[in-house]
Amino acid sequence: MRGETGLDIEYAQIMPLATESLLLDVTRSPQGFVAVGERGHVLLSADGRNWTQADVVPTRSTLTVVEAREGRLWAAGHDAVIITSGDGGKTWSLEYFDPERQQAVMDLYFTDKYHGIAIGSYGLRLETDDGGKTWVDAPVDEENEYHLNSLVDFGDGRRMIAGEAGYSYRSFDDGETWELMDLPYSGSMWDALLTSNGCVIFSGLRGHALETCDFGDSWKEFETGTQSSLSDAAESAGVLVFAGNGGTVVKRDDGIIQSYNHSSGVDFAAVLPLGDGQFLLVGEGGVHLFPEPSAEERP
Repeated sequence: MRGETGLDIEYAQIMPLATESLLLDVTRSPQGFVAVGERGHVLLSADGRNWTQADVVPTRSTLTVVEAREGRLWAAGHDAVIITSGDGGKTWSLEYFDPERQQAVMDLYFTDKYHGIAIGSYGLRLETDDGGKTWVDAPVDEENEYHLNSLVDFGDGRRMIAGEAGYSYRSFDDGETWELMDLPYSGSMWDALLTSNGCVIFSGLRGHALETCDFGDSWKEFETGTQSSLSDAAESAGVLVFAGNGGTVVKRDDGIIQSYNHSSGVDFAAVLPLGDGQFLLVGEGGVHLFPEPSAEERP
């Protein structure tokens, strides 16, 4: 299916080791948690610890992002695939699929159950105003095709996109127009996080983390204690946790930064607060926990 055109659908296979496969994003839904990854795998959990595979997923393309809004789920990834679920993630339907574009969706954001944005590789930006039934191209920068990796929405018309090779953007008008920002580091930023104090933190290549509290007019870089690339960040009760390559986890609590080496040693792709000071990490080998459980706490 490309837009509204039909192609034969390949469904994700139910696999006994899907819970240990490469996962690239995780979100919280009203029913619990949803994680997505390679081969179209979608995993579901009520508690963040016990996971099962979704029943029906109409793609075998790698899924890179999952989003929950107003009781509906969307996921997207390679081959510009976008799928949706209305039953908590058990079954999914295909909304968009265009492998000929050779573009991957890297982030997906819905302001409500009708209006959504997908951004990704080589300048990909798609918009929908009908819940994903149709998607239209809406480029951020007509002159450049750098990867667009992560989007944050302030809810007041202001939006930011963290991108590749120093090409990151901001909008004052809900994405109608975009302007290039001047960052102190020209490397790629993989994640953008809007924190509880209204600041935005970009994190990315070689452990770099940049923070702005004036919507990109000025930035400061803070030391993360690592040179491992940071893929994602999350906040809970004022504590920031960054997930990175090689088992790297960076924690910022009340201005104090600590770097940890997770015993798994895997490359992490995403992090999500679990509650009670714990965080879910997804990446190679499936789902992991931070802080790591003690030997007595492990199943």
